[in-house]
Amino acid sequence: MDSGSEHPPLISQDLADRMSMTGVRAGGATQADGACLPLFDIGCLDLAVNGEPISHNFLSAPLSHYDIILGESCPRQHHGVLDYAHNDLWQWAGYNG
Repeated sequence: MDSGSEHPPLISQDLADRMSMTGVRAGGATQADGACLPLFDIGCLDLAVNGEPISHNFLSAPLSHYDIILGESCPRQHHGVLDYAHNDLWQWAGYNG
């Protein structure tokens, strides 16, 4: 979880390739060092956060250190709370929006 990321959820291109997922070029993202990463729209993926199933549209990118990065939109959309003290992500049970 990268609460500072403004990008949609990202999956590494390596993991996308291993899972035989391909996508169409959806633009690019500028890294802190100024390098540009190509982004590919691979569609909706299902995953579980703290045992709760969620679906998200993902972009793939040539990430070198992580398989998946969930940006700040993920906890906001699923009413999650980042607990930095315990390195955990909490979701309000029974949230009725």
